[in-house]
Amino acid sequence: MDIKEEKLIKCLESLPQIEVDEAFTRGVMQRIEGRKKRWRYADYKKWAVASLAAVFLILVFFSDLPLLPELKISSYLGYRKIDLVFCAPSKSLRTVAVAGEFSDWDCLQMDKVKEDCWRITLKVKPGKYQYSFLVDGKEWVADPNSLRQIPDGFGRFNSVLVVNGESSS
Repeated sequence: MDIKEEKLIKCLESLPQIEVDEAFTRGVMQRIEGRKKRWRYADYKKWAVASLAAVFLILVFFSDLPLLPELKISSYLGYRKIDLVFCAPSKSLRTVAVAGEFSDWDCLQMDKVKEDCWRITLKVKPGKYQYSFLVDGKEWVADPNSLRQIPDGFGRFNSVLVVNGESSS
């Protein structure tokens, strides 16, 4: 034994010895038994929680329940502003519209900004979109300013607009 243990033993031996009656001892033992019962109840709680967790996991993995709730996100979140400009070689055009995958091929009228130029500002999500201009309601024309063009399946070409996720194009 080291010195600290010896001092502790001497200190404990110097304490007065008290005799307790039988009723006190029974009371202490009843409290101990009560705590043991509570621990058993706690074990049941653990089993109940584990069982409920197992049922939840079974429902999630073997049913159509979603793992995460569906979040409603603002319709403007993630959209980019895109300016499309069409400048005609002749000044005799009356109307210009644009249609594309970004509008489900519905025609969107463009505003005349100069004698031979039209402009429209669109809000589109990042992605790749085919589009074309409709001149005077009759003739489909690919964007002359776009280097990306693909066949439209009708003997003409559509332009391709690529919108990245960080800034407008």
